[in-house]
Amino acid sequence: MLLSLLVFCLLAVAARFVYLQAGPALPFSGSSASEVKTLLDGYNGKLIKLATVDGVDWYGAPSGQDAGAEAMKREVAAAGWRFVQQEGAGYFFERGAEKIVITSQMWTGRYVLFRIPSNTL
Repeated sequence: MLLSLLVFCLLAVAARFVYLQAGPALPFSGSSASEVKTLLDGYNGKLIKLATVDGVDWYGAPSGQDAGAEAMKREVAAAGWRFVQQEGAGYFFERGAEKIVITSQMWTGRYVLFRIPSNTL
C-alpha cells in the first residue's frame, strides 16, 4: 500500500514537471510550446509575432496588468485602426468601412495570445 502511494506520488510529480516544461497545447500549429515561451520571454513592450496559419497572425505578450492588451491596441491603432469596444475576449476595431475583431486567450497563465487577421499589422 505504501509503495503504491509512493509510486503514485512520484508519477504525479513527474507528470506535473513535464506539463510545466511543455505547457498546454497552442491554439495554432507549426511551433512548439518551448519555442513560443522562448519568443515571449523576449518581450520588450511590443507584440511578438508567433505564427501565421490559415490567414490569421498569432501574436503574444505577457499577461500581467493588461500590458499585452494595451500593446495590442496601441499597435493596431498605429496601423490605422480605431478601437471601438471590447466584449469579453473580443476587441473590435474599425478603419473606414472595414471592421475587424481580434480575439485573445490566456496561455499558461503567464501569456496572452492574440488572433489577428493577417495583414492587419
